[in-house]
Amino acid sequence: MTSLTVVSLLATTVVLLEPLDAGASSAHAPRHVPNVLGLPKADVYAAMRRADLYFQTRGPGSAKGTWASVVAESPRPGTLVAWHATVTFTTSREPGHALRRLPRLVGLTRTQVYAAMRRVSLFFRTVGPGSANGTWRYALRQTPAAGTLVRWHSTTVVTTSLVKPRAPKKKAAPVRHRKPTTTTTRPRPTTTTTRPAPTTTSTSTSTTTTYPGEPTTSTSSTTTTIPTTTTTRPTTTTLKNAPVRYRVGLATWYLYFPGRCASSYLPYGTRITVRDLQNGHVVHCKVTDRQGSRDGRVVDLSETDFSHLTAPWRGIVRVKVSW
Repeated sequence: MTSLTVVSLLATTVVLLEPLDAGASSAHAPRHVPNVLGLPKADVYAAMRRADLYFQTRGPGSAKGTWASVVAESPRPGTLVAWHATVTFTTSREPGHALRRLPRLVGLTRTQVYAAMRRVSLFFRTVGPGSANGTWRYALRQTPAAGTLVRWHSTTVVTTSLVKPRAPKKKAAPVRHRKPTTTTTRPRPTTTTTRPAPTTTSTSTSTTTTYPGEPTTSTSSTTTTIPTTTTTRPTTTTLKNAPVRYRVGLATWYLYFPGRCASSYLPYGTRITVRDLQNGHVVHCKVTDRQGSRDGRVVDLSETDFSHLTAPWRGIVRVKVSW
């Protein structure tokens, strides 16, 4: 009995001392190191918890846990590491910077753009007319769009212009093609009935008295009136609406063959006429492509055709498309 107990204890010791299989965690996919630079302490813990990763800190406040933000990380953000790997953060006692909401810059002057970006502690770079030598005057477009949450000190791309952009007009509701409707008027049958007049019978009797020996002659006449009936047949009138053969909306341009265009509602091969509602310029093209979206646009022209209507830097123009 004693020998069996000793053998059992030895077997248990061998199992417990045997190292774990190194591939036990291979069932978990690698993780991307999240970007926590500049984030507060609470956001750092949340980001690492979502990524299923551990981290260790070094730098000011790391020994006592009084650090407030991360200023560097190793490996770099975006690196693929194993599940539950440990990332090293360099910390700082300076408070972290929360995400910033990008202000609206379109239509602002150069001075206003600088002031708006300085208030939210963001940088920007310019592209477009006047951006190379700093003579631009107005902001025409921005990327990302206004209202987007971005990191502190991130960079926004601003498309510039030398002239003041016109205020955007309200988008016209797209003209919906309605199927021709047929209006059928079904009048009630009209029947005109002439009531017959009562039949009148007139009897005239004439008596002639003669001398004795001669016959007596009586004459009687009868007149009969026959009733007449008149019936009017019902009439049916059908009205048809003429089909709509035009649309009013926005036109833009993209890199495509001159003389061809894209439409979301016309069949391929349709030849259309596009008229600029502001200056009256007209261009003709053929539908050979499909639009990718329908945000109020009625046609996408080639850059060459768009330049016949207005300057390409305007981007969009209000037009009337007819076919």
